[in-house]
Amino acid sequence: MNEPTKLWGGRFKAGPSEALLALSRAPKSYFRLYAEDIAGSRAHASELQRAGVLDDAEFSAIRQALDAVEWDVANGQEVPTDGDEDVHTFLERLLISRLGTLGGKLRAGRSRNDQTSNNTRLYLRRMVREITAGVIAVEEAIVDQASRHINTVMPGFTHLQPAQPIILGHHLMAHAQALLRDIERFRDWDRRFDRSPLGAAALAGSAIARRPDLSATELGYSGACENSIDAVASRDHVAEFLFICALVSVNLSRLAEEICIWSSKQFSWVALHDSYSTGSSIMPQKKNPDIAELTRGMSGSLIGNITGFLATMKGLPLAYNRDLAEDKRAMFESIDILDVVLPAFAGMVATLDFDVARLREEAPRGFTLATEVADWLVGQNIPFAEAHEITGAVVQYCEDRGHDLSGLTANDLAAIDARLKPDMLQAIELDRAVASRTGYGATAPIRVREQIERFSLALADSRAFATKPLAGDEDGAGRRAKEVKV
Repeated sequence: MNEPTKLWGGRFKAGPSEALLALSRAPKSYFRLYAEDIAGSRAHASELQRAGVLDDAEFSAIRQALDAVEWDVANGQEVPTDGDEDVHTFLERLLISRLGTLGGKLRAGRSRNDQTSNNTRLYLRRMVREITAGVIAVEEAIVDQASRHINTVMPGFTHLQPAQPIILGHHLMAHAQALLRDIERFRDWDRRFDRSPLGAAALAGSAIARRPDLSATELGYSGACENSIDAVASRDHVAEFLFICALVSVNLSRLAEEICIWSSKQFSWVALHDSYSTGSSIMPQKKNPDIAELTRGMSGSLIGNITGFLATMKGLPLAYNRDLAEDKRAMFESIDILDVVLPAFAGMVATLDFDVARLREEAPRGFTLATEVADWLVGQNIPFAEAHEITGAVVQYCEDRGHDLSGLTANDLAAIDARLKPDMLQAIELDRAVASRTGYGATAPIRVREQIERFSLALADSRAFATKPLAGDEDGAGRRAKEVKV
């Protein structure tokens, strides 16, 4: 029963060397694709039945055996051995051990080339839904925080310098919007690669399995790949998936960087919950933002995965080349990183405790209300170029006297420029300044509230995508397969 199955070798006089076997053998993590490989085998059995290669009794026996094999692997009753070169040989060994020569009939009309391409597509289509669900959890945490802080004023920055006062909820929603686009990219990815490569065989298509369109429907695709060579040779679906994963990590990293800054003693804008921070092995007082730092650090690995895989792809002639097996190394690592980062990040964001009073106190510092002076002058029919110069003189006047704009009096205004009137002082009131930014998508609390309402609708639509099973997976078989025990 544990005798290795070989899918090639008939024309060789000598068996493979140990060195070759060691290099060629799939890493243990690759065997996680067993559920996808079995799904493809079920669809291929249907093809062989249509082609007359399998009669009804043989088809039924193979399908039942495949179901039993999947259950046994999922529950640790069957595990790969060192002699199993890859997931295909592992599962064929089990099938032949149970069905004898009948198990070997399933190989007709297909190749490991279309099998592995199909496995990858099926797996990634399921993973984009799981990762999307993880990103949505982060989004929900951000939106919850933003909803609590629709009226919380904070300093906004450009060039990491105080720029203008903004609403904290507005700032947080900027991060939420970026992540929503990542979700939309996953959904667009799923639409673009909703095509089955099964039936392409090695590269030219199959003379036996000639209805890949029907296999595609059985597997939950909307159709078959248009070109059999492209079906087995392309990996742009992997490259694009890796890019979106990398972009998710970069967008998370930007918020992570701000959390590191905001939680520092020098800022003290936000406190981390004890359950989502760590201490020091030597300094008892420390409370470190490890989740934010690990997220920021791991983004480098995801960036490296897309960069490295593109380098692997760039010189490959058509059709299949063994180099393409590197796709799994990159995609599994990216998936596994996001699998641990996303729930931890969501928990960290959900439990952040912002110091509202301190944020408000800091909001006008650094002359962040200077733009209000210029805008007020424009309202007095003064060209903005002149208004800019007058406002600069106001800032210089305050700096020379060691105070901020809040220290200005009506007498000061007349001394700076005759066009500055006392009612200008009302324009630089903090709440009034923030509330005046009422354009669509701006920082006024009323607009932030509207933005959150619109966003929540978009997020609900994305949640439906993440939770709806693929066609053929309504029984739950599409959920991530358990890791194979080796």
